This record gives sequence, C-alpha cells and structure tokens, in this order.
Amino acid sequence: MDLSTEQQAILRGEKGTLLQKCMQTLVKYGDFFNAQKLIPTKSAHLVLSGGSIILRTYLGILENMTAEGIQFAVPTTVNPRLTMEHLGIVQKIAQRYLFQKDNQFRHHFKKMGGIETYSCTPYLGDNTPQQGDILAWAESNAVIFANSVLGAKTNRNSGIIDLISAVLGVTPLMGLLLDKNRRANWEIIVDAEEIDYAVLGYVIGEKVKDGIPYIKGLHSTADDFKNMGAAMAASGGVGLYHIEGVTPEAVQVKDALLLPDCQTLTVTDSLLKKVQENLGHGRKKVKTVFLGCPHLSYTELVHVTKLLEGCRTKKGVNLWVNSSPSAIGKFNQSDYFEEFEKTGAVLMSLCPLAFLQLPSLRNRWILTNSGKLRYYAPVYYAPLKECLREAVGGDING
Repeated sequence: MDLSTEQQAILRGEKGTLLQKCMQTLVKYGDFFNAQKLIPTKSAHLVLSGGSIILRTYLGILENMTAEGIQFAVPTTVNPRLTMEHLGIVQKIAQRYLFQKDNQFRHHFKKMGGIETYSCTPYLGDNTPQQGDILAWAESNAVIFANSVLGAKTNRNSGIIDLISAVLGVTPLMGLLLDKNRRANWEIIVDAEEIDYAVLGYVIGEKVKDGIPYIKGLHSTADDFKNMGAAMAASGGVGLYHIEGVTPEAVQVKDALLLPDCQTLTVTDSLLKKVQENLGHGRKKVKTVFLGCPHLSYTELVHVTKLLEGCRTKKGVNLWVNSSPSAIGKFNQSDYFEEFEKTGAVLMSLCPLAFLQLPSLRNRWILTNSGKLRYYAPVYYAPLKECLREAVGGDING
C-alpha cells in the first residue's frame, strides 16, 4: 500500500503504540481488499454506541484512547443510545445489567471530541455530507442513504474499523469509494400503484443481495427513500442504490450506470402485497407498536401527530415513537408537541435493535412499520396507518 510520509510515521510507532496498532489494522484491512492507498475522510459515524456487557473489548479500546489523549481526527457522530426510561421494574433491572457501562461509553466518546447526536440518521442534519465526500461510516441505513440519496461515498464499515478510521481520519480506497464499483448490476422496474417503501426495500434487498440496483419508476420523498434503503440494507447487503432521474449519480450519468449484463426484476402490486402479508403473518394480539427504525425525521413526527389528532392509545397498548434527539428537540418546541402528548404515545430516542434484546420484551407482541426492524427482531410488520389504527383501537385521520 502506498502510504504518505505521515502514515508511515504512524505505522512505525512514532505517534504512540496505540495509533500504530490502529494504522496496522487499517492497512491490513485495506490490503485484504487490494486497496492501493489510504485517503482522507470528511467525517465518521460509529455503529457501536453504548456500554453493553458484551462490548468490554470495545470499551477497553476507548478507555486506552482517552487515557492517551487521542481525539477523533474528523467530525464523528454515533448511533442511538441503548437504554430508555419507560420500563417496568423487571425490565429496568435487566437493562441496568446488560448496559451497565453506558455512562462509561458516553464519557469516552465525549472526551475524544465526538458529536453527541446519538442517532442512526446523522444525515438528517447532525452530520450531513455533500455529494462526492469521502466518509468512513458504519450503520447500514446511514451508509446506504449517504451513498444513494446524497451521493457521498462510503463503504459499509464494521464496528472497530469505523472507530479506527475516525481517529486516523483516513480510510482505504476501495469498494464503493471507486466509481467503477458504483455501477448497477440490477435493473429494478417498479410497476406498482400502491407502494409501501419499506416493503419495496425488503423485496429488492432479498433479491439483489449485496448488488447495486438501478430503480425505475419511483418519485417520492427523502423519508420514503430512507425507509426503503434501511429495509434494503437489512434484507440484503445493499450499500448503494440509484433511482432514475432522482438520485445524484442517476441524474448525472443516467442509464450509463447500468452494467451491460445487469439482471432485471419487475416489482408489481401483487408482489408487494404478498410480501407485506408474509411480513405480518402470525400476528395476534398487539401489546406494543414501535415506530422509528431508522429514527423518524421531524417531518415524520408531524405526520404521525396529524394522523393521531383527536385519538388516544387504547388501554394495554404502548405506542413508542422513536426519533433523534435533535428532531425531538425541534418537535418539542413546535405547536404539534402538545397534540402529540394528548395521544398517550411515548416519544423516545434509542436503538430498538439493542433494546429488544431485553429478555422480557422478546416475546411481547410488537408491531412495526420498519422493514429493518422486522428483519432483525421478533416483531410483526404493518404499514404506518395500520400500526396507528392498532395502537388506538379504531380509526385515525387519513
């Protein structure tokens, strides 16, 4: 690998043994994928975000870094916290045991200069890259949104690699950072009138696996693309998609993004309906409705509030609405917050994938409109309006 003078000095240990180990690891990682060099990044986003007892090694690395005064070399955000307040006594005890080092993580992250956003959607305002920016991000929904909707460039990095890249400020030049690897090997033709974007993402991800789809027939909002991409990155290993006439590279390069030997998938209303039914199959009595994986945007919080106006959650059913701290802060100052509070729903900011590992919640009948959460957790899927009708036990607005 062709390293700069500064990178070679770090590799020799001239800036300490800990940074030397970081550079050794990153070079080996890049060598494995035949990267020719390390290139500077604009920002980082970390996927591991709390003090779970299973992350002792990770916390040990952070502790050693703060002890040596190591700082993040680029603006660095982090995924949501793993804990919440709205729990019963048994759940609180389990949470306290599983995530007993949570405060320790937050201390180290802050001391290293991290931006304490605690959200899986940093691209919505806390850490928004520009087209062409080179990033070192983890968190699959953030990676696919940055690559696709914003036109930035990042690989699907793992935990530890994201941390190492954040403190060094560089990442191996490989994978989706190279234009030649950003062309589409799947053509997706959407021939449907009623599109559930989470289900559409689920369908595409299952089909293309870790391929790159070029989607035709879509025109919608960034929130829809966020939810579609999150599901696509979960049911498959997709890190980038293009939408004809919409996403930056598709606007600039158009059909030239399609490889000559690409495969084709046509998505119809009947296919979407069948998959949606399968994702909700087996649902019985619902005790909890969970919205916000990935975190809801401010616009989505307003939309949910309008749908629930004049309604209240029915007895015995929790409605948990999950968003980023920054979006919640803005929402709390808006005219919609008072109406939201009347509904009985609970506004929170956490990582549901970690939270639902609490043993007392695993067998709870949970309904969600998240394709990503449906893939990873023991929950059932339904579209947003159906989720809300289930939560209130009747009709909603719209």
